[in-house]
Amino acid sequence: MKIKLIASNPSGFAIVCIDRNELEAMGLQHQSLTMQNRATRLLLRTIFDVLYRFCGMKRSGNYVTVACRPLRQGGCRFYLEFTREPSGRLYEFAEADDLLDAIGQLQKRTECEMSEWQIDNSGGDYRIYIPAEKNISKHALAILSEYSL
Repeated sequence: MKIKLIASNPSGFAIVCIDRNELEAMGLQHQSLTMQNRATRLLLRTIFDVLYRFCGMKRSGNYVTVACRPLRQGGCRFYLEFTREPSGRLYEFAEADDLLDAIGQLQKRTECEMSEWQIDNSGGDYRIYIPAEKNISKHALAILSEYSL
């Protein structure tokens, strides 16, 4: 993994290159990089962890724009722009049962105010969107992360 930081952006901009061998070691190819793929999400989590640990760049509840482009030799290049604009949280669930279980656990084990959350089923995708201005406890985040994709 190679990281290049671009200083012109006040919030932070990084380019992360991952070669074909590194991708294959993670069980990925540039064609299989989708957010539905668990290995892709783990790769992005690793990239964010490395950028935070070694470069001090963190999401902190703000939007991060991520673009990915394939490299000719295999592998890919990620472009990450860290912004100062607060972002909401989106959780997707594989099945309605997972969504309902998460809501049940939140109601039973936390004091979350869910009245302004957007809970929907869009074409078989079950989602919860929590607006940026809504605070949520670490316990509630753990429950949502456990049941979501």
